Amino acid sequence: MKQIKVGFIGSGGFTRKFHMVNAKENTKLTIHAMMDVLEETAKSAAEEFGAAYHTTDLDRLLSDGDIDLVIIATPHNTHAELCMKAANAGKHILCEKPMALTWYDCRSIAEAVKKNNVKYTIGYNRGMAPLILEARKRLDSVPAKRMIYHRIQAYFSPGHWTHDPEIGGGRIVSEGCHIFDLLSELVPAPPVCVYASGSRFLPPEMSKMLDSAIVTITYADGSVGTTLIASAGCKTFPKEATEIYADQHAISISNFVEMECHGFAEEKEVMTLPAVDKGHKLELDLLAEAILEDKDPPNNLQKAARAAYISYCAMESLDSGKAVPLKESDYAV
Repeated sequence: MKQIKVGFIGSGGFTRKFHMVNAKENTKLTIHAMMDVLEETAKSAAEEFGAAYHTTDLDRLLSDGDIDLVIIATPHNTHAELCMKAANAGKHILCEKPMALTWYDCRSIAEAVKKNNVKYTIGYNRGMAPLILEARKRLDSVPAKRMIYHRIQAYFSPGHWTHDPEIGGGRIVSEGCHIFDLLSELVPAPPVCVYASGSRFLPPEMSKMLDSAIVTITYADGSVGTTLIASAGCKTFPKEATEIYADQHAISISNFVEMECHGFAEEKEVMTLPAVDKGHKLELDLLAEAILEDKDPPNNLQKAARAAYISYCAMESLDSGKAVPLKESDYAV
């Protein structure tokens, strides 16, 4: 079987913990090159994961004819330029969220990907988490509209680069997009309205922008999804939780490791995984399969654009204090 050769753009802690480990364990992939602006970071990653070489030169990596797929895990404000350059170099792409910091850049990425006929996947992995997939299977038997709540709380220090509007874009755009995708994957209807309310919960003299919010999305079938995004969270409390209600059925998922289902059987059902699984491994495997078999990739351009557009609507709602309507054609790319 042909192996897909992977080049990493960004060799930091997150991608080492997830994407590099998963790529090394996947028989469809082989790690070929590590690129980082910090040479020591690229070198140590190359040594740890057995890459053929490391570099600080982006052009060297993108001009390497052996590389089929690039995995981009860099600061958020670099995603648009890197994705367009990778697409123009004929490389398939897995880019960590967010897609980009502006809608103009999202559309530019889509144009480059389509023009060069490469596969593109955005890192909205939560919709492919095993317990989320199991929840979706169970909900298929319940055709009623749904009410969904998702909590994502963590402590992001006031000086963290995510809060910088020019680099990180803020938590609503940079991490909220993860959850807007998750909610939309749990509802079989398109989003039609976004309303958000939030504030600075970190010390305002140190925070450059609004850092926390509650965002509600209404869907065309009457379903409603709400997420609480908290930057002044508690490190000792589970980061995430999901609750889903539909026609006397309930599903509760704690931190992507344990799920309780009520109303589907006579007694509650409990499923527990050996460790937290947010879908990173499956996402990468499905992308590899899409490249090898020339199929549509997971979390493709349209899904990437949908969640990105919702995040921009949420920011607009926060600024105006009003609900923002949207339709599928608004985020078509």
